[in-house]
Amino acid sequence: MKAAVARVDEARAAIRVATSTRQPEVTIDPQAYLTRLSGLRPLPFAAGGETGGAPTANGITQTQYYVPLNVSYEVDVWGRLRRGVQAAKAESEASEAELRTVQLSLTADAATYYFGIRGLDAELAVLDSTLLARRQSLALTNARFTAGVDNEIAVRRAETELATVEASFFDAQRQRKGLEAALATITGQSASTFSVMPRRGTLNAPQVPASVPAALLTTRPDLLQAERLLAATDARVDAARLARLPTLLLNGFIGPQAAELRDLPKISDNYTYYLGGGISIPVFNGGRLRANQQIAQARYDAQAAEYRQTALVAFQEVETALADVQQTTAQLAAQQRALTAARQAGRLTLERYRRGLADYFQVVDADRITLNAARQRVQIQANQLRYTVQLVRALGGSWE
Repeated sequence: MKAAVARVDEARAAIRVATSTRQPEVTIDPQAYLTRLSGLRPLPFAAGGETGGAPTANGITQTQYYVPLNVSYEVDVWGRLRRGVQAAKAESEASEAELRTVQLSLTADAATYYFGIRGLDAELAVLDSTLLARRQSLALTNARFTAGVDNEIAVRRAETELATVEASFFDAQRQRKGLEAALATITGQSASTFSVMPRRGTLNAPQVPASVPAALLTTRPDLLQAERLLAATDARVDAARLARLPTLLLNGFIGPQAAELRDLPKISDNYTYYLGGGISIPVFNGGRLRANQQIAQARYDAQAAEYRQTALVAFQEVETALADVQQTTAQLAAQQRALTAARQAGRLTLERYRRGLADYFQVVDADRITLNAARQRVQIQANQLRYTVQLVRALGGSWE
């Protein structure tokens, strides 16, 4: 998360850098220099304004102080600088989309861990009630063994079933601790002090529409990131192409110049200035500008392929998650019917056992079927919630 935030800050700073290229650049360059002119130098101007006068007899030493204010400005005739700014803005938007992708992923992971914990809470509730039933069954079997109705095998079988459920109970608690630690880590908390209070209750997933419009995929931050990067590389291609055209530059300076430092503040006649412009035409650069354009085009082609692949993955993830949710809903309904039938069969078998019409092994089998059906129902409910989270993630955060 911190890395994604840092990349957003970097991209925003890059916008300011790109924007600054479209503004005039102003600098102050204080200068001081000592010059000795040769005594054999030709005079710069002869009498009457003619050049190439006779050499002087002695050299001349000059001291100059100069404080120019320089101004330079590139006129964006073809829009090269503008396209550079557009590329920087698109890259910044891509970085922000990447940050939202990380946030969505962390939120989805946290929700998955949390619903996993609640699923184990429901499973622990099933195991807890089963433990109570197993203890009651063991007490009943011991009483029947004491009365000579059952044999020792039935007692040992009841003890085995009780211990098996206890082992499953402790294993579910272990899994819950692991999910708590994962949730603590993803939320930036210490696993040793973090805990989620147990809660018993039903696991109800939200109602999911049978289909979702394709337009919802535009809210996926990873797809938006890929699209913005594609726009940025397109702008870079234009900027590289326009860099091969002539450039119009305006520049100038103004500032005081004097032979004595104390004379610099005198603004009357001791300043110089220059204002001009020029055109820079690329003639020969060893193919550098053409190669830069080819590099930009190759990056655009690669990003276009990346965008298409991201879109295909997005559609595939939505279809898979939606199918998982719908199939799990049907599976849950079937499992509920199986659990209802298993409970009815278990009650009938236990009643027959109490009347002496069935042996204990039939009771054990019926109870095991009921326990497995109840645990499977809870697991399906937890999976339904997990698949719903995956659907929300695939849609970019919501299906509305």
